Amino acid sequence: MPRETNPKIISNGRRYMGNMAVAGVLYTAAVFGGAFAIRNEALPQWAAILAALAPLLPALLMLRAYAIFLNGIDEFQRRIQTDAMLIAAAVVGFGSFAYGFLEEWANFPHLPLIWVFPALIGIWGLAACVLRLRYK
Repeated sequence: MPRETNPKIISNGRRYMGNMAVAGVLYTAAVFGGAFAIRNEALPQWAAILAALAPLLPALLMLRAYAIFLNGIDEFQRRIQTDAMLIAAAVVGFGSFAYGFLEEWANFPHLPLIWVFPALIGIWGLAACVLRLRYK
């Protein structure tokens, strides 16, 4: 049966999209809710910490959705995903390492750590697309 019409793969993809959509909505609500609470209230330190860390729970749901998806794909697709993860980790790891030296020693502007994870995910997705094209 061709890969595109395999019901198991289609079901796995739909489940992934559903789980990721729920986690994405919760993440967006946590980010906007936390930012609103911190900006518009004089919160005690413990409440500000909870608001700042609230987006981590839906982000963990995203990670869980991806882990379930990864378990449902074939070995070839899993190989593409793990290669893409390795590429993303190397690019973001070495890029942030290099930028740390530039920031410290060459007075480059400070970049908050909050951008590391989105960069990792973005490069991971780009690498997966390039790897898929390489095998077509």
